[in-house]
Amino acid sequence: MAGALYKNYLRLCEKWGIDASKKGRDLGEFIRQQVAKEFAQGEASNIQDLKECQRKLECLNRLASNHYGKKFLRNNQITVSGLSVEDCRSVISTEGLKMINESKLSFMDKMKRMLAKQLKT
Repeated sequence: MAGALYKNYLRLCEKWGIDASKKGRDLGEFIRQQVAKEFAQGEASNIQDLKECQRKLECLNRLASNHYGKKFLRNNQITVSGLSVEDCRSVISTEGLKMINESKLSFMDKMKRMLAKQLKT
């Protein structure tokens, strides 16, 4: 059973891309590390709680396939800030967060400045 589970986790890792703009903070990267730790011996690994491992796999597969995004369709792709999804991604990228943290302004001023730069581009 662990061998089939391992193969399914490898398929999940193939589906789940890695976001290079979030080096060290990417969920896909974290999932790969956890799979490597949990299945240290590959297909021969001994899993303590097979049901829990299977449940986690099913949950991650639903997220990777955008199950809930397809189930609950939205007409508009909007964000609280009013920025596009791409703008939000650039703000939360490692570079964007580094720029925010290096500034000596208050958090709100940093966010305003970062958002203003995104709106200009």
